[in-house]
Amino acid sequence: MTPRVVLAGAFGYGRLYLREIAALEAAGRVELAGVCEVKALDEEARRLVGDRPVSADPGELLPGADIGIVSTPIHTHVGLAHRVLDAGAHLLLEKPPTATLADWRALVARAAGRPVQVGFQSLGSHAVRRLADLMGSGGLGEVRGIGVRGTWSRDDAYYTRAPWAGRRTLDGAPVVDGALTNPFAHGIATALALDGSTGVDDVDDIALELLRARDIEADDTSCLRLRTRRGTVVVVAVTLCAEVAEEPVLVVHGSRRRAELHYTRHALVVDGIEERHGHDTPLANLLDHLADPAVPLNSPLTATGAFTRVLEEVRTAPEPLPIDSAWLRRNGDRVDVDGVDSAVTRAAERLRTFGELEVPWSPLGAAARYGWDRAALPLVVPRPALHPVRTLGGTVVTGEHPDDHPWHRGIGLALPDVNGVNLWGGRNYVPGRGYEPGELGVVRELAHGEPGPDELAWCDAGGRVLLRERRRVRRRFVEGGWELEWTSVLSADREVVLHSPGSKGRAGAGYGGWFWRLPDLDPATVHVFTSGGSGEDQVNGRPAPWLAVVVSDPQRPWTALVSGPTDPWFVRVRQYQGIGSALAWDRPLVLAPGQEREITVRVAFHDGVRPP
Repeated sequence: MTPRVVLAGAFGYGRLYLREIAALEAAGRVELAGVCEVKALDEEARRLVGDRPVSADPGELLPGADIGIVSTPIHTHVGLAHRVLDAGAHLLLEKPPTATLADWRALVARAAGRPVQVGFQSLGSHAVRRLADLMGSGGLGEVRGIGVRGTWSRDDAYYTRAPWAGRRTLDGAPVVDGALTNPFAHGIATALALDGSTGVDDVDDIALELLRARDIEADDTSCLRLRTRRGTVVVVAVTLCAEVAEEPVLVVHGSRRRAELHYTRHALVVDGIEERHGHDTPLANLLDHLADPAVPLNSPLTATGAFTRVLEEVRTAPEPLPIDSAWLRRNGDRVDVDGVDSAVTRAAERLRTFGELEVPWSPLGAAARYGWDRAALPLVVPRPALHPVRTLGGTVVTGEHPDDHPWHRGIGLALPDVNGVNLWGGRNYVPGRGYEPGELGVVRELAHGEPGPDELAWCDAGGRVLLRERRRVRRRFVEGGWELEWTSVLSADREVVLHSPGSKGRAGAGYGGWFWRLPDLDPATVHVFTSGGSGEDQVNGRPAPWLAVVVSDPQRPWTALVSGPTDPWFVRVRQYQGIGSALAWDRPLVLAPGQEREITVRVAFHDGVRPP
């Protein structure tokens, strides 16, 4: 019996379905039972539909249908999908399947035991299967990460074609029509499928940079980084404001070989050699599956959980921030972002976000500069740190080489005594004698990790390694500001003892570890507090889950919330302004050979004085 098909949506991508149905009907594989459409059909649609019924009410068309295809605006998917299932028909639902994770869960429950295909066309590419085989067999070596780059350009008409275009919501309903979740959704879904991470709980550590060059609600230039449960880093960098539009590319970074998937062309490039492959459309694959259940669906609804979790993160993220107009160029009916093509490519190649690459038009890129201290100053131990660090409003919140402590610089890691070697800078504290000159060590970069952490060696003056460090510095938007996450993992090849002046007997001076030197501020404008106390005397040397810094400067007030460490806080306000996480507050920290010590600190920066 020839399956009877009802199509909901005859415009946009629905037009491609309508053309495919006509071709399949001519081949005797399907029969068009009707079209559900709220707008009047144009000439091509009328020709393709012929004398079959057209109605705005799916209830008039679905009885007796075997397959219902939903290719309508995102915010209408759920209602129509349930109508198709309630009518007893099989469902082909265009991507993204739903606009919320809750709706996805409800749809999965409603469709339990029934085949539901989602229209991720890229997953029907035979090039994807070939790449999956290469990855699974070890043909590329160890997979170090997956990058996706997308540089498309959309004109003004793209955003006026429908009321939902470029919107996050419409009349209170979620739409999520941004670059990541609609035009480049295939890149995300394909990367997750290749990694074998399609379950709703298979992804975590999702960081987003949602930006917009146009005056729209949704993102048009964005970057996503996530980590799968398998440990794979996935970075997706995309724009709809490209200087030169090109088809998207998925890059698998292997330890031995590199592969490029051009999924819109069904082409795979390995070691510079291109292979062209065929593909199966979602509808053709669904028909094959219904004829023979042993044929798997290319994109079953249950395998879109990880993608939908990413979509949920995009939906609930802070609103996309505008890109400064200085970086925008009007190109006829298009808007270009200067340098965006290069930034997108570098993000996918280096598996870093725009902010981590310090792309100048990225608010997160402009918020902090990470690099080595090259100043040739006495008593300074050069080491990589963040300076200057700014709020999104541009207020500088770090100091560098202040007169009172010239070895202080921005936000970073500093260790005053590692087996007697000073890796903080300044003079060494000697019990009973105070601060005296001593051996200053050196810090060396072992590897600039991509996608993994940077690797550093903390050494004595002769270059002998005392400590090894794996470091990762991340940035993400939070509501009303941005958050820095600093992670350092220390390890030693032999036993190492970390001291501080506090562990040597100087009361209240257990500094050493993660440290943030604030700029020179009027102490009267600086308020520090935790859940257990307020002011320097009540918070210095005490552990607390978070510490707030509120600077009530009349011209440029700002607020920071520091969290993460379980060590006591080191706090200075009166003598100078500095915040630290004390590794050896009042007793030394001993690391045995092979033992690791992790330090993770998060700082959220906000303009203005925030309420407690």
